[in-house]
Amino acid sequence: MPRVTRASDLEKHLKKALDSLQAETLITTQAELGSSKVSPIQTGRLRSSWFAAEGTASSEVAPEGTDSPNTDATGLRVDSSKNYHLTNNLPYVQRVALEGHVVAKGPNWFRDFVDSRVPKIQAAAAKVVKRDFEL
Repeated sequence: MPRVTRASDLEKHLKKALDSLQAETLITTQAELGSSKVSPIQTGRLRSSWFAAEGTASSEVAPEGTDSPNTDATGLRVDSSKNYHLTNNLPYVQRVALEGHVVAKGPNWFRDFVDSRVPKIQAAAAKVVKRDFEL
């Protein structure tokens, strides 16, 4: 860790590290949910409708015919003292993600992602931040 002589400098350094950790986790989670490897694809609209937002959940959905992953999380200026939401507001997303009404993936694809992949995303982000911020 960089040598700091004032508590305020240490506080700033750790705050930047936390901001980076939260940003890395949010961006990577959105990217993976937007990939064909994770989200089931019929038209691609579901994987394009994962929106990131600060403060309150986004109400956006991808327009019909959209099939490329959404990357709006990369444009957020993440502040670890704020709340962020990653949501999908398609009318059928609950049936596909939580109720298992999907053909292209197993019925528990979303729960499996949340339970097994998200902790790995968090751990990988922590490793990057630890290295980048010399923690």
